[in-house]
Amino acid sequence: MPLIDESELKLDSGLMQTLKENFGFSKGLIIDSSGNSWQLWRCDEIDAWWRLFEETIDAPMGRKLANAGCDEEEFLLQNGQLDFVGLFSRKKAFRAMKSRWLMHGWGEPDVKSNSFITRSLNPLIAGVMQAQLERINGERYRMRWEQKSYGSCFLSLEKSNNTIPDSKKIGSQYKPDEGLNIEVEYGWKIDGVEYHMLASGIFMRLQGFCGGLTANLSDDDRSCWPDLDDGFISIANASKELFINGEEIFLAADEDGWKESCNSILGSRGLGSPLSVSSIDDNGGVQLIFKNLPTPSIVTGMLAGMWVRCEGRPVKVSLECDDDQTIITLQCKYEIG
Repeated sequence: MPLIDESELKLDSGLMQTLKENFGFSKGLIIDSSGNSWQLWRCDEIDAWWRLFEETIDAPMGRKLANAGCDEEEFLLQNGQLDFVGLFSRKKAFRAMKSRWLMHGWGEPDVKSNSFITRSLNPLIAGVMQAQLERINGERYRMRWEQKSYGSCFLSLEKSNNTIPDSKKIGSQYKPDEGLNIEVEYGWKIDGVEYHMLASGIFMRLQGFCGGLTANLSDDDRSCWPDLDDGFISIANASKELFINGEEIFLAADEDGWKESCNSILGSRGLGSPLSVSSIDDNGGVQLIFKNLPTPSIVTGMLAGMWVRCEGRPVKVSLECDDDQTIITLQCKYEIG
């Protein structure tokens, strides 16, 4: 009898085929069939990132996150994924809803009790479920969520007569070059670690919801970042601290090393890959040019964390964006004689 590699037995071939049929890949981006960008997040990572973000923005943001998740999912569902007519239409819609959760690794919804089990952030998934129920039922709701236990949540829905305009697209749309080929184990695990997929638009909407808030940063910490809104800075700072505190190894001895590491770390998660990397000084300074960058705040923060891990010194970040490209520069915060 031929020997079978144990790791092959763990791969979820059905899920992998579903992902390949519904998502493509191009230049470090994960793209759905409608051209929207998605990201891979470790379940423990998104929880840690959220705590860092709330500490930085210095305000309770659970409701804002739920609204961001609800608005983005409402926009995504305008393509008709949950729209059915005729006999058993609601049953078909709820079946499609459950399949959508399984495909993205969000957990398991229970439409009978308006509850769910998830490995992601409760407010975020509560917002997603609200949008789905509103789409299926054709009604608007005022929603509150109640955490029953860690990863288990109940939604309280009250019908609303408010006229709310449909959610609009945020960010750009992209074209895939190839199908998405990732090895996913049963339980939505990659290399034994639990992951899930989140739409990039969620983070851009969350950034917009930070308007009027002031990040809790010292003048010295703030001077590390470009002169941008505090929502951007808070998301970037949380991403930077997440990478610095993480266990991921980052080594880049030269320009090629930076590009290779960025492709491996950013590109594998759907965050983007640099077109070019160039050295700008003798103290480790680098300039990275991206063509497509759905969430500049997250990528800028992660790159800042990579630089600190690589160089062992405080970083100064600059950012230039236009319609064609995004240029991110990383260099030592202090002059070195």
